[in-house]
Amino acid sequence: MQTNSEAMDKDTLLLVDASPNSIRILNAILGEEYRVIFSTTAKRAKELAKQESPKLILMDVELPDMDGYEFCQQLRSDTDLSNTPIILITEPQEDEGKELGLRIGCSDYISKPVSPAEVKLRIYNQLRIRRNEELIMQRALYDGLTKLANRNLTLDRLRYAIAHDLRRGLLTGLMLVDIDNFKTVNDTLSHDVGDQVLVELSKRIVKTVREIDTVGRVSGDEFLIVLPGLHQTENACQIASKLRKAINKPISINMGGEVHVTASIGISVSPLDSDDFKRLFAHADVAKNQAKDGGKDSYRMFTTEMNDNIHRRMRIEYHLVKAISKNEFSVLYQPFVDLKTDEVVGAEALIRWNNSELGPVSPAEFIPIAEQTNLIYEIGGFVLRTALRDFAKLRNAQGQLLNLAVNISPQQIRQPNFLKDMTTMMENDGFDINRIELEVTEGLLLSNQPQVKEMIEKLSNMGAMLSMDDFGTGYSSLSYLLQFPFDTLKIDREFVDGITDVQLNETLATAVISMAQGLKIKTVAEGVETAEQLEMLRSKGCDLAQGYYLSRPLDIETFKTFLVDEDPSGVTIESGTQDETA
Repeated sequence: MQTNSEAMDKDTLLLVDASPNSIRILNAILGEEYRVIFSTTAKRAKELAKQESPKLILMDVELPDMDGYEFCQQLRSDTDLSNTPIILITEPQEDEGKELGLRIGCSDYISKPVSPAEVKLRIYNQLRIRRNEELIMQRALYDGLTKLANRNLTLDRLRYAIAHDLRRGLLTGLMLVDIDNFKTVNDTLSHDVGDQVLVELSKRIVKTVREIDTVGRVSGDEFLIVLPGLHQTENACQIASKLRKAINKPISINMGGEVHVTASIGISVSPLDSDDFKRLFAHADVAKNQAKDGGKDSYRMFTTEMNDNIHRRMRIEYHLVKAISKNEFSVLYQPFVDLKTDEVVGAEALIRWNNSELGPVSPAEFIPIAEQTNLIYEIGGFVLRTALRDFAKLRNAQGQLLNLAVNISPQQIRQPNFLKDMTTMMENDGFDINRIELEVTEGLLLSNQPQVKEMIEKLSNMGAMLSMDDFGTGYSSLSYLLQFPFDTLKIDREFVDGITDVQLNETLATAVISMAQGLKIKTVAEGVETAEQLEMLRSKGCDLAQGYYLSRPLDIETFKTFLVDEDPSGVTIESGTQDETA
């Protein structure tokens, strides 16, 4: 390998240039700050890139064995190198070439003759962006306390394992482990001790299961284990038995003494119980609850007799069909507060459902059912129609018209009449489209359907604001910020929670806000529950905030009173945590 230094602690850069003289110049510019490796051909450059995994590739478009643009496309199609930043070195007037390079995936370009200052600055900027992406990606995929896979990553690996095992005629096991009475540990011994217990349990679980298994932490005291390649259900039971014994052993804590905990374990198996990863997860949860109800410190296999949740779903679906006609839905509004002026500048519309038989039903429970049964368009239309009417002439205490944020589901925006129907509603109420903010989640963008992108672009061109909701909960969100015309980025409450006492969370929130500012996108922090969180977000340059500290969701009449009577910065949070929003 050709390199200028053996200083392995430096970031590695790969220079690809047919001219040895150009390489010498670039090496002189970069050699002190980076570990530089180089090649004069594309073929050798690809070998070096695979071996050394450089942080960045600086490449001339004129190579002896391959066109630089073609080589860039090859690198982008390689899974190991697809995310490595590539900076092209082009001729001064090659505008078309620069455009082509950016279109095929290059991160940046530099025109000849190269300026040392420009080279250093562009490389520094690309490496800083990548570090921020890696930091956010780490938070999006892994649990900060235990370093295990988080819920999203674990379920993604479950989905892959099911598909892979089905082709091989094998079983995929799923094990949901819930620590019994863990709240007692936190309440009596402190959360610090609780964290010590969780870290130790995570190590024991990883040590007990097989190397091919995935262990994830999916909530405070719940672990999810994916068991691929099983030959019989008894294999999962054997692992659960070993796991139970490992968890039962006493745990030494830093303050002295020992803690004894037990676990309730639910097991489901694909394809015997379901070959759908979401259903398999739900079945494991049902089995876990049965283990708890049976006395805890045990494991249960899922059976059809446990399927009470399916009956619940059927009841919800039955009542959902008639909910609008029976006037069972209502719309609440949670204010957005401008962190620079402390003024209420808008609100998010949130649907609520109260059924005479079922009682209050969480949006997290009925919205997915509405989407799957094609009722979401009618329900979404009700929310939009109600909110536009309520906010048509609504002003804040300073006399300014308020913005309105509305969640839009994938099923809604795929409907061909969505744009026409929304426009008609606005015209009927005299609502300016520039005041509406449509919140979309990654699930909508993942479909990658042409009509979705076309509809989003039409809405943006008409003046509607677009917001990326729940940022950070998916791990493809970064690319969507560049592909779609977003005006606002909503920082998920998981980032906000603990921002004042966990350094990593503070760093992550800062990275997200800084990235959004660079892209000229506003940031909204959701789930603000304390004054400390609010002030931290304000100091980091976050634009807007919402959450129980500022106000819980309010009906329209209470919201109007809130606008007149309340000082947003002085609202006192009520006991309890925030409920589900949708």
